[in-house]
Amino acid sequence: MRFLLLSTAALGMALGASAASAQDLATTSPSWTGAYVGGQLGYAWQPRDGDEQVSFDRNRDGTFGDAFPNFSPGFCGGAPTSRSPTTGCSKDNDGTTWKVHAGYDYQFGETSGPVIGAVIEYGRSYLHDSVTAFSTTPASYTFKAKLKENGSIRGRAGYGLGTGTLIYGTGGFAMGKIENSFSTTNGVNTFTPNDNSKNAKGYNWGGGIEQKVGPFSVGAMYLRTVLKNNDYRVAVTGGPVGGPFTVISGTGTDFKRGFSKFAYQSVVATVSYRF
Repeated sequence: MRFLLLSTAALGMALGASAASAQDLATTSPSWTGAYVGGQLGYAWQPRDGDEQVSFDRNRDGTFGDAFPNFSPGFCGGAPTSRSPTTGCSKDNDGTTWKVHAGYDYQFGETSGPVIGAVIEYGRSYLHDSVTAFSTTPASYTFKAKLKENGSIRGRAGYGLGTGTLIYGTGGFAMGKIENSFSTTNGVNTFTPNDNSKNAKGYNWGGGIEQKVGPFSVGAMYLRTVLKNNDYRVAVTGGPVGGPFTVISGTGTDFKRGFSKFAYQSVVATVSYRF
């Protein structure tokens, strides 16, 4: 509900600014042509992924998806609070997001008309996404991906109204620093993760509205961001001879999380100073 409240508040700022600042707007050019800098503050959340699983490569041929009966207790799309895959998982973390941005717009027409532009942004979103596998041992095996700093380079296209209002769509290249980690209650085998940090790349798209207030513009924006995160793997070795992790290949098993993407949505309030 917090993101809904934020979006409602931001839209109220954008749509109500002209009524609250009529005198400022009267002396402000309705054209959106020019450079701007500013910031964003809002809320980010992830899609429900309770159906995510852990994928295994038991013969180490590079192909994941091998059946593993020892994991018949199941999987959950979160971190374990107990060894039960149906009742023992916590939800993934959603939270605040903020960014700073700079861009340039060009309007076709002096008072109203189409607007095109580009913007670059950088900030942080406080999100993490986990998936857990439960074995018959019993033991739990958890993959966690934590999004740290993130940014994007987006194009914008919309229509500027003569009242100083801009309605636009946006999309482009997204990037983010993802920190992967692994934890387990299995103390018998040896677990060796590969590089845990990833400069993930992907895309985002969305739309928004802005309203001019003097030399500033305020608004609200929705964005959906998808980052690729499928390189993190854990190699399982050791344990008893003929154990479940070594019985197929003789050397061990590789496994990774089932979903290849880190996806999230955000709603933010924006404010920019326009030159």
